[in-house]
Amino acid sequence: MTLSYFAASPVVWAVAMVQYLIFSRKPYAGRAAGVAARYAASAVLAMLPISVAGHTPATRPLIFAAASAFIYQLACPLLTRAGGRRDSEVLLAGADAAVGMLAFGMLSALLLIGGPCCWLVGPLELALLATVIVQATYFIMYGSAMDAYGFRLMTQTNTNEVIEFIRYYPVWVSGLLVCAIAGVLTACEWVNLPAASLLPLPDAAMVGAAGLACVIAACAGGRNSLAAHSGFVSFWLDKRDAMRRLRDYPQFRGEREKGIRLQHLGRPYDGPSTIVLVIGESANRDYMSAFADTGDRETTPWMSACSRDDSRHWTLFPNAYSCGMHTFKALEHGLTEKNQFRDVDFATAASIVDMARAAGRRVHWYSNQGHLGASLSQVSVIAEQADEAMWTNQQPGLPPYDRELLAFLDRVDPSRDNLVVLHLKGNHFSFENRYPAEAETWRPDSEADTRTTYMNSIRYVDTLLRDVWREGTERLNMKAMVYCSDHAIIPDRHRAPTFTGFGDVRIPLAVWTSEDFIASHAERYTALRANAQCCWTNDFLYDLMCGLMDVQSPRFDPSGSLAHSAYNYRREQLTVLDGTVRLAGDTE
Repeated sequence: MTLSYFAASPVVWAVAMVQYLIFSRKPYAGRAAGVAARYAASAVLAMLPISVAGHTPATRPLIFAAASAFIYQLACPLLTRAGGRRDSEVLLAGADAAVGMLAFGMLSALLLIGGPCCWLVGPLELALLATVIVQATYFIMYGSAMDAYGFRLMTQTNTNEVIEFIRYYPVWVSGLLVCAIAGVLTACEWVNLPAASLLPLPDAAMVGAAGLACVIAACAGGRNSLAAHSGFVSFWLDKRDAMRRLRDYPQFRGEREKGIRLQHLGRPYDGPSTIVLVIGESANRDYMSAFADTGDRETTPWMSACSRDDSRHWTLFPNAYSCGMHTFKALEHGLTEKNQFRDVDFATAASIVDMARAAGRRVHWYSNQGHLGASLSQVSVIAEQADEAMWTNQQPGLPPYDRELLAFLDRVDPSRDNLVVLHLKGNHFSFENRYPAEAETWRPDSEADTRTTYMNSIRYVDTLLRDVWREGTERLNMKAMVYCSDHAIIPDRHRAPTFTGFGDVRIPLAVWTSEDFIASHAERYTALRANAQCCWTNDFLYDLMCGLMDVQSPRFDPSGSLAHSAYNYRREQLTVLDGTVRLAGDTE
């Protein structure tokens, strides 16, 4: 062992501490002292393999390994601070710098051992740099640093959505990306060629033990390790933990059903009844003629006619908003008793499926969102608790149109009480893929004319709602039908994970009620009409559906239901995005 190489440890420690003090917002003394101690240990371990070997690897591989580790340890804190999140746990924990130092120790050990171990260094360096590239790209696209929520949005998708996203960009862009990845990997391997000579076995064993000590120091403690608290790794672990929780969702069924103690109100229907919930996707009411002035483009001819000519049965809510800007966040609240005023664990929160089943209804869930290559989501685990849950047959690159959901309605038994949920692909980007060519009403001026293709998709959904309503009223003894979108979108602007304006959360909400419903549940109908102009966020969709089923239960608060006179939420009280944005700020 050559102790002189340890002389570099204080320099490495000082660089890491300066980074921590610059990026962290006034860390308190106790935490800074703990970080300083971890950095000191990490700096010593980083130089341990070189000290054990008594020499450094070849200059070029050593510099590249040091640069890769330093860029990794700098990326997340720098982007987080640049994004304005000064109180982020990523900055306060300061784990990225420690992991970066330990990564250098591991890489230098492999380079010193040489031989086959040298070839492992390139892929490891590529992995470090790939996390940086992903975070930097995210920052450039959205103007904010990646966090656990943004990581889930980026990774919690299905194959067809990925394919559509790739197809949105020219082929040369995808080709350039593939070439860039291959080029970086080739460069990493080429840089490390001078270190390919193999150490004698005794020396290699000692250097390997020193490198292993770096790995253990980074990973020891599992979920509480340094690696687990470093930015990008922590995002991945947060998603993994959330996925495990979702996999356990069926096991909590008994807990969710406990305490429902449901009672029916109102007068029973004379025969079987069906309630239909249609969940839209990315529908913005600003582009729907039934809710807003869309100029000479009538995007919702059927719904507009219904609200005008059949206003007794149709109630439109022009002040409806999504509680979140993305499907899994909005529907986690919208489909369960969990909302912005009621903090309940998702796994044990009663869902509309649980409540409908307790009310004696057979629950049918039919979706065009697709399981193809998709990870678990809050929506899918709720859907799979239905008596019958089915998804359209999707092929890679060929997502079906929403009209295919109509065939599923043949499976609903009209002689029973039912709740039918139709989950549309709706107006999800890419908009031109949401409707067939023969349904194109307005021709886009160019490929960049996403506003026109979006309005075409809105009109296509309007015709689908018409056909669902016809099937429901003619065959299924439908007593109520609800159409609500999960969130909105601004079609000519890139969707972002952070709030960029109320256009992303202004959604449609429309409720149809039959004559039987009006006669049997007059209080609910009267409340719907009286609350038509109220502000509402779709984390109260569960409460609305409970109101339409006209039930009473400890797991349902009528003050959140538009179908109750007890509804008491006003614009000043309501928020979106977990309480961070107040609806009162929407002055348009």
